Amino acid sequence: MNDYCNGIAYATGYFTNGTKEKYLVVRNLDKWYIENIAKETSYSAYQSTYNVERDGANQWVLKARDIHFLPELEGIKNKSDFCRAYIEIHGIIDINLAKNRKGIPVKRLRLRIYGKEHMLNFINNILPAKEKKIQYIKNVVDKKYSGETCALYYQSKKEIEEILKWLDGCPKNDNIWDKWESMIKASEK
Repeated sequence: MNDYCNGIAYATGYFTNGTKEKYLVVRNLDKWYIENIAKETSYSAYQSTYNVERDGANQWVLKARDIHFLPELEGIKNKSDFCRAYIEIHGIIDINLAKNRKGIPVKRLRLRIYGKEHMLNFINNILPAKEKKIQYIKNVVDKKYSGETCALYYQSKKEIEEILKWLDGCPKNDNIWDKWESMIKASEK
């Protein structure tokens, strides 16, 4: 698979054991990502009601029975393609209201990337920005602990724009990039 599809697989895929061997399963609420892997692998995407009560919508799924492993992170050749897919899926650009040194509220653009620690270490070391400290977040849903995740936070507009410039390329999910662009414009008002 190309590195954009490898990024999708790392972001939303997992290996499951079949009757004779393990194979790659990729799930996502956004059909666009699954269709990209379908084109690359010649497998068909289909809708699944798995976790519909949790997600509020059907997921799109692809089972690639001839894919038994993914390349190691160090073996990724096109790191910007890989990171583009991963960050489109696990990244959020929003506006944080913070106070400046004089205590006046100001809008600040923020990019947050979520994932497992080893994945964020990989991303942290290759993005064109100052290395960030990984944040450890405890997830609590309905007052019940449901696990932990990690995040990277970028709060410099200049760094965020440099990251996006480095990530930009084809293929990309235009819906996500349009949302990101609207957040950048909203932060300037």
